[in-house]
Amino acid sequence: MKIGVFAYNFKHQKTQNGLQNLMLAGYKPEIIFAADPIELNFYQSKIRTSPKDLFLWHPKDIAKFYGIDYVVCQHNSEEVSKIVKEKKLDLGIILGARILKPIAFENFSIGVLNMHPGILPDNRGLDNLKWAINKKIPQGVTVHLIDEKIDKGLKIDQEKIKIYQDDTLLDLQIRIQGLEQKLMLESIKYIEKNGKNNLQCFNSDGQYFKSMPEVEEKKLFLEFEEYKKIYSEENNAGNN
Repeated sequence: MKIGVFAYNFKHQKTQNGLQNLMLAGYKPEIIFAADPIELNFYQSKIRTSPKDLFLWHPKDIAKFYGIDYVVCQHNSEEVSKIVKEKKLDLGIILGARILKPIAFENFSIGVLNMHPGILPDNRGLDNLKWAINKKIPQGVTVHLIDEKIDKGLKIDQEKIKIYQDDTLLDLQIRIQGLEQKLMLESIKYIEKNGKNNLQCFNSDGQYFKSMPEVEEKKLFLEFEEYKKIYSEENNAGNN
């Protein structure tokens, strides 16, 4: 299986973890499509759920170490489309990207894999961890082959994380990030064995969320305590 990776052209935890886990599992990508940073022109929520100042390698250095082709380009471009066709790539994997358009994914023979940090279709869009708390939706990860609609396509796998009474927002984020990597590898193995013909689309449009507005964020920590009571009790019940 020939794999191409969508990544950012800067240090990024998901990019680094994903590349290392792919290599350790024996899936060496043919190429990394690395997109330069862009200025985001939409409102971004304020409460942080990711750690700062992590020690990370630049993906270009990771690519050089493993002997992977590395091209800096816009993801939604003719350049990507042309390279996918020339290299006859089977599967794309998103380890860092904005919304991909058909020009970026339509020439992969299988499609492009996305690890979404939320339970689809109920938690589409942005700030999934926060909206899950707000809407009392389970926390988890969904792996799917993307299509032209945001956080839709063909569902491959889905799993919830456990919630504990002493969790912080960072605990949930780290647990979700780890689950993304686990399900990525399991989904690749599934596709290798079964192809994609038996995969099904999501059964509804679910809910699409934008960045959480300030008025909702102000309630988040109080909601989080109630949320943990609900879901940590569920864990405890399962252990009895």
